[in-house]
Parts: sequence; structure tokens; C-alpha cells
Amino acid sequence: MSTRPVLEATDLKIAYGGNIALDVPRIAVRERELVGVVGANGAGKSTLVNGLLGWSRGSPKVSGKIMLDGRDISDLPPHERVRSGLLLIPEGKLVFAQMTVEENLASSVDVPTEGQGRRHYSSEEIYALFPRLYERRHHLGSQLSGGERQMLGIARALRLSPRALLLDEPSIGLAPRLVSTVLETVRALVDSGLTVLLVEQNVRAAIEVVDRLVLLERGRILAEGPASEMRDDPRIAEAYLGAHVA
Repeated sequence: MSTRPVLEATDLKIAYGGNIALDVPRIAVRERELVGVVGANGAGKSTLVNGLLGWSRGSPKVSGKIMLDGRDISDLPPHERVRSGLLLIPEGKLVFAQMTVEENLASSVDVPTEGQGRRHYSSEEIYALFPRLYERRHHLGSQLSGGERQMLGIARALRLSPRALLLDEPSIGLAPRLVSTVLETVRALVDSGLTVLLVEQNVRAAIEVVDRLVLLERGRILAEGPASEMRDDPRIAEAYLGAHVA
């Protein structure tokens, strides 16, 4: 694993009105690394990934520097960050409901893939990665289960040749078995070369697949470290894993 960050944000601050929603001195994801950002509802997890992409439902004041492969993308609009290789799979709105699986994948128009580390995923590779999508390729997005929609959302992002992928709460609404399937697939993508920042409320599931864990509370990083060490951190073990630490 390279020690050079693929994605790095420093002094990232996001404020709505006079209220600071996020204040992160530094967060970075290295090549072929899966970093999990966990925390309770309202901790600022979605604010973080939205801020990295430069997108928001409101009009926040954003400051700080965001680097992608050593290039400063802080002033780029969201669509240009996407073209540069930074992709966000948001919570919820993942697919076009009135389009088939095949049409959803075709609608992800290939973008330029200049720069290192970007890989084009063909439809055949997508179906090999998600066999269930091949079985359901003629079904409308509205006819898919929650797990199938999540798979299709990830597949659509892969069609855009991401350099770094931001995943926002992929386990929400899924049965435990499907949570494991989705997160294990993400792990496999990272092992094959992708760089991923995963926002996840299901700490128990996330800690099984991530390389490093970041605990976010009230918009600030409270703790971070390798998943193997964070598992024993009292703030993680007692609050999120249901374990008692003496």
C-alpha cells in the first residue's frame, strides 16, 4: 500500500450560518486503502463526503484544501471533481427508477481517464462482480430490492472510472446478510486497486472490512487508527460494539 494519499483534505471547515458543522484538520486515504468514517446520526459524516465532492443541499461556507493525486481540486465544481476521478455514491438516490439495470449502466457515460490509477470497468466486469445484476439486467430500477439498488449504485460509479470513491451509508435499510455482501464487495474492489472512503453508521460491519477507522463526533475527529486497534478503543467498543472495556 502506498504511503502517498490519493485523497487528502486539510483544514476542512463547513459552516451553515454561524454554526460549524464540520472541522477536520486532516483526513487522508492512501492508494488501495479503505478508510471508514463512523459515528452517530448527526456526527457530520455525510457533511464530510459532500464537502469533499463540493456538493451541499444548502449554501454552507466551506474552507480548506482538498487534494486528489496531488492536485488541488478545492475550487472545482462538483462535476469537474467527478471528471477528475472523485465519485460519491450518496445515501438513497442511487439509480433511475424507470430505467432497466442495463440502461442505468449505459447512462453512466465514460469520462476521460487521464491520470494514474483510473480503471475502466466494462459491463462484463460489472456483471462478473455483481452476478445478481446480470440476472436482473432487464428489470427496472424500481423493481430492485434495496441490496440490488445499492449494488447498481456502486456499479454505475465504477462505470465512471473512479480514482477515489466516496460511499455514504451503503448499509442503510439492508438485511444483515446483504450488508456483509455489499461491504465485502467494496473490500474486494479496494484489494483490486480502488481507493475508498466509506461513511458508515454500522460500526460492527464496517470494522470487519476497513483498514483504518475514523470516529467522528459533532463534526470533529475524536479518534482514528488501524481497525485492529480501534476495535479495542473504549469509545468504539462500548458505544458501538456493545463490548465492556475494563
